[in-house]
Amino acid sequence: MVVGFIGSFGLRSGSKLLQTGSDGNAVCLNKSTFVGSSCYARLPAVNYKNKSVISMAISEGERIPFTGSFSVRDDSGDKEVTYESVFKDKKVAVCAIPGAFTGTCYKEHAPGFVESAAKFKELGVDEVVIISVNDNFVMYEFGKALGADGKVTMLADGDATFAKKLGLVKETGSFGGTRSARYSMLVSNGVVVKLNVATSGVAPSDAETLLKQMTEVMDPLEKYCLDAPEADECRVYED
Repeated sequence: MVVGFIGSFGLRSGSKLLQTGSDGNAVCLNKSTFVGSSCYARLPAVNYKNKSVISMAISEGERIPFTGSFSVRDDSGDKEVTYESVFKDKKVAVCAIPGAFTGTCYKEHAPGFVESAAKFKELGVDEVVIISVNDNFVMYEFGKALGADGKVTMLADGDATFAKKLGLVKETGSFGGTRSARYSMLVSNGVVVKLNVATSGVAPSDAETLLKQMTEVMDPLEKYCLDAPEADECRVYED
């Protein structure tokens, strides 16, 4: 069966929809219509809001791949920022969202990280970033709307490469294709110390949860790598 999507409806094709008429011409049955050389019938499209697929690969204690770059736009123009420059030798608080200006992302999730940026930095975070699968023009305007200037860095993962490398991908189908899953993450020198993935709503990927986790006992791997950065377990490997 071949499935296509037009607007809010899907199109179903199949041999049972096609029949040869008395004049020898093909006839489409059951209110189906010709599209190309096949018969298609309308059927409800999948509700991707409720049936989105999230695949997760990276986990706490693993290292983020350093090969690749984000796109960033600021008042001086556009530039590419490598994953390595964002995460190496720094402690970074990450807020990842499926899409800028979408309801939950704009009103509930991202604002908490902007409002809490100073608190994160008081706890030793060098940089707070918001990542979304959007172009850098959208992320630039999104940052302005959030009042993020000077507080949070807006990173555009335009083709979802970073989300795919981490395995934190949300498939939204006709709504928006491949997007980032909604999550928060604390990264120390490229090592994922804390990871909170939301499957519905914002929690546990909210800023408050990540702040609370940062006040807990330091992750053993993080402490080990801070004390012995040259240890084999703490070295950076190219993917």
